[in-house]
Amino acid sequence: MNLYSKYMESAPSLLYGLLCFSAILLWTVFAILTLPFWFLFRIFKWFQGICISYYKLGRVLASRDVPFLHETEYNRNFINSLFVVEGTVDLVDLRQLIMARVVQNNEEPSYARMRKLIVQHCWRYVWQDEVDFNIDKHVYQFEGTSPSNEEELQKMLSEQFSSPMRDGVSPWEILVMPLDLPGKDQTAICMRIHHAIGDGFALIGLFARLMDKKPELLRVKKPVVTPCDKQKQVWKAILTGPLALLSVALSTTDNPFPAKKMSGEKCISWTKTIDLELIKEIKMRTGTTVNDVLSTCLAGSLRRYLRSEGMDNPADIQIAVTINTRSPKILSRDNIPLENHSTGLLYNLPVGVADPLKRLVETKRRMDNFKSSSDWRIFGFIYSQIVGRLPDFIGRFSSFSLNRHCSLILSNVPGPLTPFEIGGRKW
Repeated sequence: MNLYSKYMESAPSLLYGLLCFSAILLWTVFAILTLPFWFLFRIFKWFQGICISYYKLGRVLASRDVPFLHETEYNRNFINSLFVVEGTVDLVDLRQLIMARVVQNNEEPSYARMRKLIVQHCWRYVWQDEVDFNIDKHVYQFEGTSPSNEEELQKMLSEQFSSPMRDGVSPWEILVMPLDLPGKDQTAICMRIHHAIGDGFALIGLFARLMDKKPELLRVKKPVVTPCDKQKQVWKAILTGPLALLSVALSTTDNPFPAKKMSGEKCISWTKTIDLELIKEIKMRTGTTVNDVLSTCLAGSLRRYLRSEGMDNPADIQIAVTINTRSPKILSRDNIPLENHSTGLLYNLPVGVADPLKRLVETKRRMDNFKSSSDWRIFGFIYSQIVGRLPDFIGRFSSFSLNRHCSLILSNVPGPLTPFEIGGRKW
């Protein structure tokens, strides 16, 4: 359990202030002790960059992309997606369309990452052009028996998404899989892409670029922040962030889904169609948001599962909630570049609350505190600017240490308001 959420938010103001001051003092001492080593390491990194540039070995990855390469053989940071289209998809036409609209498209924003692979030179991760780029290696037909129902499709996807990608190519692929569902003529298009290429917001822009007509995307409404408010948020992050970071470092891991070692086997599934109108009605009557209602449903489903496994009184579960850090100006653009601009915060999902209405009220309270917090700034800075610049073995240790504090990741990416349409077919 995160000590910060469990105890410190409810601490008296004077005690909370003393704890914040103590945390700042402790991290300052730590920074002073490590500053000489950091300075020497930065010189070494500068020298590495000079060598990579001089010998034209590629382009060094941005520090915010590097943490997504802190992975293991059995737990890759791939983003998996599934689209189902009506009718049969011509593989040759699909390859030509992807080449023309994305791979060979030199307009802004650039999608050059789709033609590059990630390699290590001089102990740095660099983008390097894929030699003799061949779209056939990235977009290919499924060879096997077509799934005849949703259960078989989920099993097939689990097997495909558990397999490694091909070596020596840019880390993305699209699998075209004809479906044999009763009374339906449909094709499944399965896409895998490494998180280092881009986050969810960037991939929505990528999908939109592939479409025949620009789909209408749900715009994220961020509050307009004045320079004064922004300064207050920054100062709040500076004053309270060190305590939040220290409390996470000192917290114990309480994961109800323990695993000694990752197997590498993915389990792909999805829910049945959700009645969004019912969710909107609930949020209107309770004065909450769609996210509040859906998070409450997630907490309830986990509670029922844990009770079915013999836990009569499940405790709250600590999860990670992702946060998009792009400015409203960037989000208002028609196309978003392939980049990673996201961070996250630890959040206690109210699984321990039995009554659904009380659980919704508690979820809203915690979500409101979550939104007003400035801790995401300090966590985002640490994750993208510090972890991504550390020596690889230390960066991996830091990433794994953060990951062990949460049981799952909750992410919400705004989708299109109109159907995707490619090659005259709706997705």
